Amino acid sequence: MARQYKYRALVRLDPETTGSEFPLKGGRVVVRAEHHDTHHNKMFSALVSGVHDEPLQARGHSVELTVTVVGEDVIEYLEVGDTFALWRGHDIGQGLISRRLPLWVEAP
Repeated sequence: MARQYKYRALVRLDPETTGSEFPLKGGRVVVRAEHHDTHHNKMFSALVSGVHDEPLQARGHSVELTVTVVGEDVIEYLEVGDTFALWRGHDIGQGLISRRLPLWVEAP
């Protein structure tokens, strides 16, 4: 059974994708990450959104994102300090996990 893992990450967008077609308006992407022990790459389905569900806004070529990754063995590939690639038919950015977030949201 697949589990969800939620992270905060800083993503450096590839310069070719940041012009008029800002590639991240939220929604589905693929995360490619490296296994901690074997160093093999694996792709995971993911959802990206702005921090606190705010609209995504790039600061230069970087953007802070909330990334929710789905998979059985995600934890073997992604933890705080790990790097990953965002992919939508081609690489659109390189990310760094800054922290893991809880999957629940407390009511105000």
